[in-house]
Amino acid sequence: MENFEQELEKYLTLQTNIKKGSTVTGKIVKISGDTAFVDIGMKSEAALPLGDEQLTEGQEIKAVFTGKRNKEGYFLLTRKPLLFREKLESLKQAYQNNQKVKATIEKPLEKGYIVDLQGIKAFMPLSESKIKKEEKLPEGFSTEVYILNIDEKRKTPNIVVSRKKVLQEEKEKEKEKILSLLEEGKTVKAKIKKITEKGLVLSIDDLITGFLPVSLLSWKKGVSPFSFTEGEEIEVIIKQLDKDSNKIIFSKRDLEPNPWQQFPHEKEDTVTASIKEINDYGLVVKVGELEGFIHKSETDHLHPEKYKENFKIGQKIDAKIIELDRENRRLKLSIKKAKPHPLEEFLKEHQEGSVIDAKIKEIKNKVAILDLGKVEGVLYVEDATWNPKIKNISQILKGKTNLKVKVLGIDRNKIKVGLKQFKEDPWKEFTQKYKKGDNITVTVKKLINRGAFVDIFEDLEGFIPLNEISKEKIKIPSDVLSLKQEVTAKIISIDPKTKTIVLSIKAVEKEKEKQELKEVIEKVKSKGDGLATLGEILKQKLNKG
Repeated sequence: MENFEQELEKYLTLQTNIKKGSTVTGKIVKISGDTAFVDIGMKSEAALPLGDEQLTEGQEIKAVFTGKRNKEGYFLLTRKPLLFREKLESLKQAYQNNQKVKATIEKPLEKGYIVDLQGIKAFMPLSESKIKKEEKLPEGFSTEVYILNIDEKRKTPNIVVSRKKVLQEEKEKEKEKILSLLEEGKTVKAKIKKITEKGLVLSIDDLITGFLPVSLLSWKKGVSPFSFTEGEEIEVIIKQLDKDSNKIIFSKRDLEPNPWQQFPHEKEDTVTASIKEINDYGLVVKVGELEGFIHKSETDHLHPEKYKENFKIGQKIDAKIIELDRENRRLKLSIKKAKPHPLEEFLKEHQEGSVIDAKIKEIKNKVAILDLGKVEGVLYVEDATWNPKIKNISQILKGKTNLKVKVLGIDRNKIKVGLKQFKEDPWKEFTQKYKKGDNITVTVKKLINRGAFVDIFEDLEGFIPLNEISKEKIKIPSDVLSLKQEVTAKIISIDPKTKTIVLSIKAVEKEKEKQELKEVIEKVKSKGDGLATLGEILKQKLNKG
């Protein structure tokens, strides 16, 4: 019986002239329930299960002849292979044209998801699903995807899709939309994504990223980025915007009143400042809401090097504004310019030429430092004596602690004073009274091998060379001279440039000898004595000499 039915089936199939698996074209003549009856040119209609497909009576369709019959004996048709090929062709077109297609999550796997592309299965890797590790896409979840690859080598094509690419595309469109609405100076809300020492990384709607530098956090200095919290939403102003490179610089500072513009003072104004920091360069100070700087050279007129000793943190001081740059936020001040110079104040009370009391603080080689009360005085050796031969001031000040000096003016950071100004210039007096060839009485001051120094006046000395001390030949000056001895000498040389005076005792002696000889001759002539008498006299004179 079974063999009979198989043979009958085979016979009937042959009678149709339609091969099993062939594609046929027919018209739907009737729809009953979930079955459509299609006229494909046979003695009786073929049956087509409708499934989810929406077909209508009179519609012409294509279907595949299965060669099988249903319970009622109708040959069965199917449209599944045709629909599959149509859908696959549609997917290939979408892939080639880089078009999105709809996908439904069917089943989660360890490394991705099985998705349905309108009846065709595809695979979406986790890396292409654009979700975090802890997140999952539920079954039945619908989304749009791009087809990354279609491999038709197998009976069932291998299709790989990506949701990430779609989301990135949507994100870029949203980003462009938001970016088009942004402009410099606009106030926006942004979320803190990252905190660094240099500032805050911010994002707008998790799409647009920008940077808020430390310098733009606040007008107040010292505001730390770490005083904020990641995830915190803050209000900022768009400071700089480059839409071509999507580079944005935010500012929180510009939402605050600008203390530099509101600062009520100008250059040359004197203000009260509080010392905030003392460093190797000077003082950092606070003036109202602003921070300024006083260089160490501006801390004092006389002793700026002692600024670390003279000032302390928290101390309030008066200072003059010497530079105010509101645009570049730079404020420089000076303490010394806010008060009179102590040397100038001193000269107001003690004018040049006035006599003051001074106390010796320190004696160096050619200078002495004096205590004048609030200021210091300086006495140079050339102002201590008229004698240019004195090179060490200790020769003049030895044994002294207090002095009366004359005010001469300002010398750098001290008051210049003098001692010699109490007396007339002895050189001037000398040149007015004496000239070369004059005889002068002097006092032996110092004896050296090559001659003798003598005092002419106070602070004026002369020199008698060894060969000018005596008309007789001597080895050393002490052979004929002694200290403090008064002698008469002839001025044989005066040098105004070096203020050097050279004298000669020998010249005086010779002059005296000539004079005595002259007197003898005159005496002989007056008595009428002869040459014999004159010769005897000269002989006696020579023997005496």
